[in-house]
Amino acid sequence: MNDALTASELYTACCSADQHIQSAGFEALALYLYRVALFLVHDQTEAAELAHDCTQNALIYIFQHLADCREPAAFRAWARRIVSNTTIDELRRRKRVVPLIDDDAEAMTWHQAPSFEAEVLDNLSLNELGSLIEHAPISARSRRVVLGRYLADRSDVELARQESELAGQEVLVSHVQVTRAKDIGKLRQYPPLRGLLEAAGEEL
Repeated sequence: MNDALTASELYTACCSADQHIQSAGFEALALYLYRVALFLVHDQTEAAELAHDCTQNALIYIFQHLADCREPAAFRAWARRIVSNTTIDELRRRKRVVPLIDDDAEAMTWHQAPSFEAEVLDNLSLNELGSLIEHAPISARSRRVVLGRYLADRSDVELARQESELAGQEVLVSHVQVTRAKDIGKLRQYPPLRGLLEAAGEEL
């Protein structure tokens, strides 16, 4: 089982009375939730271990509250909110939240963002894109916003709520959009990403 499963199929597997099917379902879910948790803690020390712990705690909660998910088609989004909240709570508990500041965010408006989907996602695998963004010269907030939007398929409303909780102050949806617009521009000029796109035959 993997991300090719629909949310409803994944929910059915996790609820299955067949132990093997259920175990496979939760293994697939764990891989997905781990990526979400890692997006949130990648700039922390021992990030992999912290993401693993948060994923396990979220899985326990999900297993105990499967009946609370009323819409199987929204199972991934429901589970994603749980692991996000679990991870943010853990960051708060450890007092390890890093302040996030965008120096020149107000200089752009969100609708100036280049067509990142058309120029990048059609040519790179998600693993390639994730690896590139992890090492790109952009801020921690930018990584969470870009990875959250394009790899975890999170809405701007969700991302704004996440960043508000992490920063301890309100982050508007427009701020998330501005952050993404600004840093997508930087990513387009990032040599490793340009090289892959050019190798794929895309003209930037």
